[in-house]
Amino acid sequence: MEKYVALLRAVNVAGKNKVNMKDLKNALEEEGFQNVITYIQSGNLVLDSILQSESEVAVEITEVINMRFNLNIDVFVFSAQNYNQIINNNPFPNETIGKEERWMAALYKEDIQIPKQKNTQAEVMAMGRVLYIHIFSGQIHTLKLPVFLGEYKKTITTTRNWRTTLQLQTILNSQE
Repeated sequence: MEKYVALLRAVNVAGKNKVNMKDLKNALEEEGFQNVITYIQSGNLVLDSILQSESEVAVEITEVINMRFNLNIDVFVFSAQNYNQIINNNPFPNETIGKEERWMAALYKEDIQIPKQKNTQAEVMAMGRVLYIHIFSGQIHTLKLPVFLGEYKKTITTTRNWRTTLQLQTILNSQE
């Protein structure tokens, strides 16, 4: 069995793509996933699978959601090792975060190439499949992230705040 983190894109947002996490947990367990844990209602899962690759797990979860909920949802999957590496690779030191600042991670299905950039609102840096985002104090509601994304503006991604990202790591590592 391998451990994975699965992130569902745009579920339970503004009343759209409604997926009851308890029902999803049960559906995934019926399809052979084990130790399925959901975290908050925005499509965060930690689970075990006999499937051997992130892409196989993503396809299987996508199919379950399609069959059970009649929704076509993008699913981003990371092995335990790769997910822990996402946390370890955070290029912004802990001491850079202030009370009114935010860190976020935009996660992609494939590696992205976005150079490190900074303006008056935020700084970003890409590593592998992750765009690390450090939003400066007071800028969260006015941030225009697409200015950083260049050719990746239309690439499918899912975004999590850093608190959620860390909580998923805690859940993932507590199951080992």
